[in-house]
Amino acid sequence: MNRDRPLVIKRVTPPAGHARHGGAWKVAYADFVTAMMAFFLLLWLLSTSSEDTLKGLAEYFSEAVIQNGPPGGVDGILAGMSVRPSPFAPSSMPAGPEQRLRLRTERQPEATLGLAGVPLTAHDEAMDDESFERERERRERESFEAARTALFDALERSPDLGRFRDSLLVDQTPEGLRIQILDRDQYAMFPVGSDQMYPHTRELLELVVRSIASLPNRLSIRGHTDALPFAPGAEYDNWRLSTDRANATRSAMLAAGLASPRVVEVVGRADADPLFPEAPQDPRNRRISLVLLHERPPPAAAP
Repeated sequence: MNRDRPLVIKRVTPPAGHARHGGAWKVAYADFVTAMMAFFLLLWLLSTSSEDTLKGLAEYFSEAVIQNGPPGGVDGILAGMSVRPSPFAPSSMPAGPEQRLRLRTERQPEATLGLAGVPLTAHDEAMDDESFERERERRERESFEAARTALFDALERSPDLGRFRDSLLVDQTPEGLRIQILDRDQYAMFPVGSDQMYPHTRELLELVVRSIASLPNRLSIRGHTDALPFAPGAEYDNWRLSTDRANATRSAMLAAGLASPRVVEVVGRADADPLFPEAPQDPRNRRISLVLLHERPPPAAAP
């Protein structure tokens, strides 16, 4: 052995890591566990569901099932009916009671009934025209009474407007529900000879708009004055004043959220229609009348 030969030492360093010791498998395992958890959760939900719910769920995902009926059954969408029409279903299916009722109300748009325009139910479809009209009028009276109650309840809850309860007069007329905002001593709605309303008048109109917002009825806005004349030679008179106040009321109600198409009439009546004819100069004759008009079915077309 040659002792002068240099000694060479080879050291082998193992790799820093190995593929089988990486973290990719953990991600795959987590996805697998999540999927299994969702699967078992689905099985648990199906095992606790009623037969109607299971039937509705099956038909919801079916492309070959269609039913011509209204949504019903178990809470809306899982109602034992398909919400998507089948491409294989015939185009003309026999109309059920709800469809016949819908066709009837389409022919008579103003025949919508109930609070906030809720249509008649299926059993009402068999009514004759006279019974149908009586039922429509009954439900309209109920909706008017609900609006009246909501208005006075809101008035009583308002700490600033409660004192104006006696300034509101609500009654039924042959035209419909009439809401009148009256002037009283110390509680005028407009300054004398002006159409610029006071802030509390605007707030009262906002309460009215909220109370009638759910009703479909059209609205007539009418301005009234007392019999006190303007000074001789004045260019302004009670007719113009009442008209301007009615139009100012319309603008305030639209700003409060009233739908513009609901207003069908804005007129000034001056002192021609006093609330107290025996006292034409009574301040309560100065008022704004808001009339929710009855929804009348259109006349039948001639054959």
